[in-house]
Amino acid sequence: MQFDLSFEAGLLEQFPKFRDVLGASVYGCGRPFKHVAADLDMSASKLSRMLADNPNDKINFPADRVDELVESTGDQRPVLWLVERFLVDSGIAQKQALAQLAVMMPQIEGLLKAAAR
Repeated sequence: MQFDLSFEAGLLEQFPKFRDVLGASVYGCGRPFKHVAADLDMSASKLSRMLADNPNDKINFPADRVDELVESTGDQRPVLWLVERFLVDSGIAQKQALAQLAVMMPQIEGLLKAAAR
C-alpha cells in the first residue's frame, strides 16, 4: 500500500500540542460529538474534559485509545502529526519545498508578468 504524505499546511504549526490535533480531529470529523464519545465507551463530558486544555483538570486522553479515536473520526491527522513530529527530517522537508517551488515558479512568473502590465 502506498500513500502520499503532504506537510504543506504544517500540522505542527497548526497544532502545537498533540492534544490540539486530537481535539480538531473529534470536533471537525462531522460526526456528533456524543457518537465519537460512545465509540470510545465514554461520556461526552469525559471526552470533552480529556480534550480541553484546562490546567486545573489533570485528566488526559489516554495514548492507548488514539487508534480508536482515529477509527471513530476517520481523521488520520493525529497519526500524521506524530509522523511529522518524529520521522520527517528537515532535509526531506526542504527537498519537498524545493520541488514544490520548481513546479510553482512558472505560474509565479506568469502572474508577475500579468501584474506588471
